Amino acid sequence: MTVETYDLIDTTNLSALVANFARVHMLLSMFDGEPDKWIEFFESCGTPEERRRDLPFAEEIRRRMTEDPEYLSRLRRVVGELSELI
Repeated sequence: MTVETYDLIDTTNLSALVANFARVHMLLSMFDGEPDKWIEFFESCGTPEERRRDLPFAEEIRRRMTEDPEYLSRLRRVVGELSELI
C-alpha cells in the first residue's frame, strides 16, 4: 500500500473542532474515506502520538459508518460546504 505523507502538524494546542476537522479531511483526502486503511496505517506506520490521539477517532468513525450507511456521504458534504465558506 502506498501512502503519501505530509509533514507533522502538531495539533496539541488546537481546539477539538479544528483537530477533528483536520482528521476528517485526512480520512477523506488521503484514505478515500476508508477508515480501515487509515487504521491499518496507524497500526503499521503510526507514531505513538498518532496512535494515542488519532487512532481512537478513526475507530469511532468506522463504528459510526457501520451503524449509519449515510455517515460518510454526510461527512463529505459537510467538509465540502465548510471548505467553500472558507
